[in-house]
Amino acid sequence: MPTHPFAPSGLTKDSKILILGSFPSIVSRDVGFYYAHPQNRFWRVLELLFKDGDIAPASITPQAILSEQNTTLYSAIGYKQNIPLSMQSMVTKIEFLKSHLLVLWDMVKSCEIKGSSDSSLKNIVFNDIFTLLHSSKIQAICLNGTKATMLFKQYCKNQNLPLTLHSHSHYKTLTPLTPQKFRHKIVIFSLPSTSPANARYNLDSLLNAWKILLKI
Repeated sequence: MPTHPFAPSGLTKDSKILILGSFPSIVSRDVGFYYAHPQNRFWRVLELLFKDGDIAPASITPQAILSEQNTTLYSAIGYKQNIPLSMQSMVTKIEFLKSHLLVLWDMVKSCEIKGSSDSSLKNIVFNDIFTLLHSSKIQAICLNGTKATMLFKQYCKNQNLPLTLHSHSHYKTLTPLTPQKFRHKIVIFSLPSTSPANARYNLDSLLNAWKILLKI
C-alpha cells in the first residue's frame, strides 16, 4: 500500500497558507516532490499569481527550455532564468514557497490507489493535519480540487469538527458547524483542481479562483 513519500514542504515559523492535495501522482512519487506531472498547472498558477522571476512564455516548449542558452545557473539555490517554476529544482520551489509563506501537503498518508487516480483511493489513512495547524501560524487552508475537499471534510468529521460548504463565484468555502479547536481562526477554501484531468478549467479560470491566495 503506497505511503506518502514526503513531508510538508515550505513550512516555516511564519507560514500562513496551507495548500492540501489528495495524494501524490505516480510522477510526483517517483520524483519525490509535489505536482511533478508536467501537465499539472499548479506551479504555473503560482508563478503567474506571484509574478516571480523571469518566467518563460506559456508557448515555450520543453525542448527550448532545456536548450543550452536557457540553462545558465543564476543563483546558489538553483534558479534558472527563463525556465518555468514547474521545471526548476526542488530547492528553488521550496524557497519560492517559503518566500510567499506557503506550505504544501496532502490529505492522505497511505492508501490503496490505481495509478494516479484519486477517485480510486480506498483504505485511506489521513495525515495528521490538525497537529500541523495547532503547531503553526497557518491562517488559511486551500484545498486543491474536489477530492481533496471531500477528504478534508471527512477528516474533520472524524475529528468532531463537521463542516458546511458554501459556493461563491470562483471558489467555495468551508465553515465549521461547531467552534474551531485552534488557537486562532483559520479560513478554509475549496479551489478547482490544477490537475490536467480538470479540463473544464482553463488557466484563466484557475487564476480567477486561485487569486484568493493574494488576499489572505
